[in-house]
Amino acid sequence: MSITSNQTYSQVREHLPEKRRLVYDAIKEMKSCTFYDVANYLRLEINQVSNRFNELLFAGYIKVIGSEKNGIYERDLYTIIENKSEIIKTQEKLYQGYIDSKSELEQDFHRCQTNEGKNLLRKRINHLKTKINNLKEIAI
Repeated sequence: MSITSNQTYSQVREHLPEKRRLVYDAIKEMKSCTFYDVANYLRLEINQVSNRFNELLFAGYIKVIGSEKNGIYERDLYTIIENKSEIIKTQEKLYQGYIDSKSELEQDFHRCQTNEGKNLLRKRINHLKTKINNLKEIAI
């Protein structure tokens, strides 16, 4: 790992909550892993780890680099993103995707004729607003 990679790693790490930091450190240590690998490595339940993977993935700090077959199941392999510019690019792409989805849902909301439909769309819009705000808070 280069000096800039170490700086990026440290910069990301210092802003993570404890459980997310623990998983992030394990992914870095293992280089290429599934969330099952990390759960075993940390001796945690799978649901304690898989949620942290999703949070790190949707923050743009880790990425899928392939998959492995385990019996009949195929599992994604993850690694940390070491390059600061790649993290920024990933976060910008996620942000734009959230904004576009929110805009489409808002258009659907205005066309919707039923209260049930509007309530469902409102929940989805609020969920995307939360994702957008969370991404703004953690963006590098």
